Formats: sequence, structure tokens, C-alpha cells
Amino acid sequence: MPTLLGRTRINAIHSALPSQGEIHPGLRIAHGLDRWPEGDSSDAKHQLIAKIAELEVPAFYKKALERWQRVTANKMRFHAFRGDISQRLYIGVTRDSPLETGVTVSHSYGMPIIPGSSLKGLARAAASYLERNGSFQIRPEVMQWLFGEGGDTGESGGLYFHDAWWAGSGEPFIAEIVTPHHTDYYGKEGKKPASDTDSPIPAPQIAVQGGFYFVIEGDAAWTPVAAALLQNGLQQWGIGGKKSSGYGRFDTFTATKGNHL
Repeated sequence: MPTLLGRTRINAIHSALPSQGEIHPGLRIAHGLDRWPEGDSSDAKHQLIAKIAELEVPAFYKKALERWQRVTANKMRFHAFRGDISQRLYIGVTRDSPLETGVTVSHSYGMPIIPGSSLKGLARAAASYLERNGSFQIRPEVMQWLFGEGGDTGESGGLYFHDAWWAGSGEPFIAEIVTPHHTDYYGKEGKKPASDTDSPIPAPQIAVQGGFYFVIEGDAAWTPVAAALLQNGLQQWGIGGKKSSGYGRFDTFTATKGNHL
């Protein structure tokens, strides 16, 4: 028996959604599977991911991005730039999803975002690394002011890292395949030894392609510094999952305030 993933009445509404047009992509990702098939579920996930990868950018999102770019055009308050992914991006892989591997999207528009907290952490890690190897000199009190102390009671810092909005061309989502060879080893937490005779099992996943619009808000004397640190981290280490395989790295940055969709 297949397992129902939602209430029958709600599943009927989502099943009636068109495959193209003004669709909230996040709803397609979260509710695209109304039931979990018995046995091997890879075909159902393949089909859903293929539909998601074909989704076009909704017109309502284009208007929202244009509005956000106008709001953040004041260079005395904001430092904005666009970054392009060199390959693909895995962001929010561990999020709960019928696809088993998730992707981070905005609640309002269902389009990919990179959380500002992740960007802030990456910029801080880049500053610490560059300071240690002598490429960047920064006093501890300045470091604390830029990024805060962290923790539940610490100060948040003098700059605000906004969520990065997707601002690419074409389709934002793309189908991916990973082929783990040692599913028993990982599934049983190492209790069953991995073997060279284990067979690869294709696992459908979803990734993001294109570019993002980044915004840092705060003192105009310091936002370019933070932006340079963030760009260094995005280029050298990347962000999200599977960074060791080249995912999540950015290779092109342009200062911008205009529309890119």
C-alpha cells in the first residue's frame, strides 16, 4: 500500500495545479508527491524532479525581485552585487522534503534563496582565515563589531546580511543524480562494512543553477569590506553541500542594482 503524504482534500488541490505558468515552485517541491509508492520510490522522485526542473520563473517573482532591487539601490545603506554559480548549488539538502533531500526556497515565492545567516558565517570564516595567513589585518574589536559575538546572548553585529535572492536566467532548478555505493554501510551507521563489490544505487536529487543577488546592509564604509570577504569565501570554498566536489562555488561577481530576469 502506498503511504499518503497529505490530506486527501489538499492533495486533490495540488494535483490540479498546471505543470507550467504561475506556479509557486515551493508548493510543487513540498506537495508534488501526494503519496509515497510502495517499494522503490526512485521513479516517482525522478518524475517530480523533472517537473520541477522544467518550471519557469513566475512573473510574480520577477516583480518582487525588481522591487527588492529598487529598495536596495541606495549605496549609502546597501552594498549589492550579483554572483554566478560556476557549476551547481546544493543548499538546504537536509531540509524535510518528500524528495528526501531538500532545497532552500523562500516561503513567499518558492524560489531558491541562500540564508543570510549562512552568508554571514562564510564571510566571518573568510575574514578569520585571511587574518591567520596574513592576507587581511583586522583588530578583534572590529571583527566583533562586523559579525557580532554569536550565541543566544551575543550582539548581532553592525552589518546585516540579507538572504540572497535567485537572479539567474533560464530555469532555477535542475535535476541531479548521486550514486552512493555503500548504502548498507551508511544506513546501518557503519555496522556493516563497506565493500568494493557494493553496487551503486542512483538517487535523484535537486540542485540550483544560475546566479544570486546579494545584499549587505549597514555603514557604507564597511559594507564593501564585508562584500569582498563574502566573495572570497564564495569563490574559494563555496557554500551549501558537496563543496568538496565543486558545488556551491561562485566564479563571477558584478556590482549591480538592476533587474536580471
